[in-house]
Formats: sequence, C-alpha cells, structure tokens
Amino acid sequence: MEFRRWSTGDVPVRMARDYWVELMRERIFRAPVDLPDDENIQASLSQATCGQLRMSWIDSHVRRAQLSADAAERINPNGDIQLSVLRGAEWAVTLDGTEFRLAPNDILLANLQSGFDMKRGGRGRTTSIFISRAWLRTWIPAADLDRPTVLRADSGWSSVLASFIQQLTPERMAVCLQDQENLLDTQMGSLLSLVHHERTLAGAAALQATSLARVARACIKQRFTRFGLTAAEVAIELGVSERTLHRAFASENASFFEQLNSERMAAAKRMLCDPRFGRVSVADIGSRIGFADASHFIRRFKAAYGDTPAAMRREWLRSDKARYRSSTPTGDCAHADAAD
Repeated sequence: MEFRRWSTGDVPVRMARDYWVELMRERIFRAPVDLPDDENIQASLSQATCGQLRMSWIDSHVRRAQLSADAAERINPNGDIQLSVLRGAEWAVTLDGTEFRLAPNDILLANLQSGFDMKRGGRGRTTSIFISRAWLRTWIPAADLDRPTVLRADSGWSSVLASFIQQLTPERMAVCLQDQENLLDTQMGSLLSLVHHERTLAGAAALQATSLARVARACIKQRFTRFGLTAAEVAIELGVSERTLHRAFASENASFFEQLNSERMAAAKRMLCDPRFGRVSVADIGSRIGFADASHFIRRFKAAYGDTPAAMRREWLRSDKARYRSSTPTGDCAHADAAD
C-alpha cells in the first residue's frame, strides 16, 4: 500500500496557486484544471492506493474547479468511475449540462468523460475514490455506468456506504495493513452492489406502481429546500427517467414545477405566519425554501397568494392582535390597567 501527502503550506504563498494547479494535474485529473484566480489557496492532498481503490482526500476552500470535456475524454478513454463525497459543505456539479446538487456526505458516481464544473459552498474535505470500470462490472454488471448517479447519505444502503467512506480517513489509511487491501476492496464492492440492488428494486417498483407521482411528491417534500432542485435530480433519486417522471405527474393533470412550487409556497406561508420567524427577513425565508434570489421568491409568492410576503406577514400580525384583544376579558384588561 502506498500513502503520500502534499500541502500548499510546503511552498511560499506566492507559489501556492500554481503549485496546487500542477498537483491537481499530476496527481488527480491528469489534465489542467481551471481554478479561480485566488493567490491565497490553502489546501492539502493525501492519497492512498489500496488494492483496486485509488483514494484521494482534498482539504481546501477552493470555491470552483472546471475540467474541459476534451481533456476529460482524453485522460479517461475507458470511462473509469470516480466516486466523490464532500464533507462539511454543500456542493454542486454540472455534467453534460445537468447540475447535480449534493448535501454534505452525499455521493456522486460519474465517469467525468464530459468534463465538469464543480462549485462548493465552503471549506470541506473531498474524498474521491477512482474505480476501474472493469472492477466495478464484477460487482454490479447491470449498472448503467455512463449515467451520473447521486446517492443520498440519508437513505437505505446509500447511508451505510456514506458512513463507510467517512471511516476511510487519511489518518486511518496511513496505518492500514497490507493484508487489509483485499478486505477494503470487498467491503466497497459489496456495498456498491447492495446500493445498486436497492435502487433497482425501488426503480422497478416505481415504474410498475400507479403511485409514482405520490412517491415523487414525497421526494420533493424532502428536497424542496435545495437551491435549483430539478426534475432530473428527482428522477435520478427514484431510479426512473425524467420523461417517466413528467408522464406520472401529467397523468394527474399536474407537473413537477407545480408540486415543487406548492411545497415551497406552503412552507413560506407557514414561516411568515409564525411568530417564531418574526425576526427572519423575507429574503432569508426565500433562501430557506430554495430561492437564491429574493425578488424571484416574492414574484412566485404573489402569484400564488395574490399578495407579497411582507404584506401577508403584516396582515397576519394585525389579525393576530385582533384575535388576542377579542379573546381577552374586559375585566382582566381593567385589572391589568389598574395594576400598572
């Protein structure tokens, strides 16, 4: 087993960015990666090769990284798979024009042959495990390895796989015994097989059931606070095609957008009419329900309820005060006045 570590702290500050770009090219992507013009990059990279698994841990605050499609296809002609997890921050990856939004510890499986545009919300540790397509086929021969797959860290066998990956820290791998290599291979392969089997069953059940729209609504209810949630993401979550998802909603004279907007507007109304959120601004409420732009939230809210969020909050406050006055006995008020 091989274990190595690098850090921008090993070079002068003025050289940190160039050092990190070269490190990413040499040790991770085998091609130049475009990073923001930030001279204060502080990052470290640890790597371990254990059996069939080539693992990398990147601890950094780099906000964005891009790899062109031409370079990606050239360096990965076999379509080998990269499994990526980010701890400590939300992140988003655009692949083939589709953006995938991930919470901390969610897992992305993709071959990256089309290149990528990765954005992250803050500092965190990214765990990347490079897996050969041939090895993965021995564990999940029927899997579609050409389509990116998102595994949520809070459900089923995916949560077990996420917990397992969290345990594969550089500190632990640095003292990993040679005879554990095959064990790690087997554990990873077994978990990936269980995840795929679970998702295949869930997808088949959803395709056969008349309640796919109901299942999709439940998924939207869990995920609606994510910025930019798309039908493509929900379809991947359910193991069905995006077209199948849209057909399921259409069969009930509904749409994905209507369901998503309904969940968000209902949540916004609850917060606006709850005194516990009285000090939370309208913009912050919009952000909490998945809107990056406050004006967009206000327009959607007014279209749904015929009034702006601020106007509804004021009306609710007036109504609440009126209800309080009408429910307070006159005698009690007089007694309180006298006491004052």
